[in-house]
Amino acid sequence: MKIYTSYFAQMRNFPPNMIGLSTAAYQPKWLTRGRSQNGIIWFPCPPLQPGESCEGLCNGQCNPKHPQDCQFLKNYRAQLDKIDFKKFILHIEGLCEEICAEEDFNDANFAILTYETPKNLCSERIVIQQWFKDNFMEIEEWHK
Repeated sequence: MKIYTSYFAQMRNFPPNMIGLSTAAYQPKWLTRGRSQNGIIWFPCPPLQPGESCEGLCNGQCNPKHPQDCQFLKNYRAQLDKIDFKKFILHIEGLCEEICAEEDFNDANFAILTYETPKNLCSERIVIQQWFKDNFMEIEEWHK
């Protein structure tokens, strides 16, 4: 099992054994609950969805332009730091085992999904990637 970051529009390119974990508080309207249009399994991931401390801090205009100056991303990182990383990974590993058994996959990988593409530096993905690295686990952007 490997964990990546990616974005919703990229789901159309995922292999069947790539499972999406959504960080979005509100899912894209085009995304059917449980499976994407091309059959990719996905789940909302409440621990990674921005919580109350992030509400109203992002207006989508990326102002300030630098992620280190963004109060939303600072609060989001503080939220992630409250998660027991080892328990989070154990939960994902258990989910992987369940899905592999149900779907008859040899192995599955996970993509933590955001709305923004990798070109947008003001995104939860940057914080998530750093959080993984700070917890000594490799994570990278998924590429087709």
